[in-house]
Amino acid sequence: MRTMRWISISLIGAAATLQWGCGTELDPTDDVTLSYSSALAGDFMEPVVASTGTGDIDVALDDDDTLRIEGDFDNLVADLREFGGGAVHLREDTDEETARSLFTFDVEVDDDDRGGSFSENIDLTEDQVQDFRAGRYYITVHSAAYPDGELRAQLNESAPDVSIFDDSWGLMLTTDAQPHDVDSDAEGWMWAILRSDNTVVISGVVDDLTSELVEINGGAVNLHDTDDDEDTGPLLFNLDYEMIDEDSVRFWYTATLSTAETLEMESGDFYVNVITEDNRDGEVRADINHDDRNFFEEIWDDVMDDRDPTTEDPPF
Repeated sequence: MRTMRWISISLIGAAATLQWGCGTELDPTDDVTLSYSSALAGDFMEPVVASTGTGDIDVALDDDDTLRIEGDFDNLVADLREFGGGAVHLREDTDEETARSLFTFDVEVDDDDRGGSFSENIDLTEDQVQDFRAGRYYITVHSAAYPDGELRAQLNESAPDVSIFDDSWGLMLTTDAQPHDVDSDAEGWMWAILRSDNTVVISGVVDDLTSELVEINGGAVNLHDTDDDEDTGPLLFNLDYEMIDEDSVRFWYTATLSTAETLEMESGDFYVNVITEDNRDGEVRADINHDDRNFFEEIWDDVMDDRDPTTEDPPF
């Protein structure tokens, strides 16, 4: 799995061979040799992203090697934001850590800045047709919360789909959420998505940790289920993570829950705990429930406004 940088400033590569025309409606009467639709979802990002955003891409390749792409998306967790020259990129999958950006689309942005639509025609060379047919092209949509990409769609006929989501949670990770005293200025945010097929997706970031992460019972960032009438409970999953810098961590995870686990998550029994050397019971925590939904919605835009998209600084 490719690990992406927290903020990736992808320069537009030498893609002069791509000739872009005006966006047009896809016409089923044209001489189309290949056509299909692909879903945009955070689940397809590498690593995965918990996003309420959804979207679709329609693709058609004509017999004159013109590639036509139309797409739309909405309900991003944060405002659409330009990174590396644009907010929506066509990329070529390579062996490099950060895939090459071939083009940035002109997006007609919705009034809420959380969605939009785009349409382009591309005249491909023979080599580019081969790359496209091999499934090497994909599209990413970038936001203030997820500068490396909040949504992704792979451009191939067998691209996976996702089920609708049953619930979503935007949460702050704080020291106050811990049932024990913590002397720390650490703070973070996370999103959790629960889909109708019992798939859960979690991603987030914590900044200003007091000390190094410590793995206990297999992990340093963990998902737990609370016991009845208790503040803590058993470990469910060790989340994946990477350090952004010496005191900031980014984490993510996806799994399929059992029916019982799904009911417990919907009941607000799950929580995420981040463990450090100085706080082995947990430095920051987020309870996955809707108790603080109004508070989170009030502060979320301010949290995102504090980000500097020209640097690789974490969000706090």
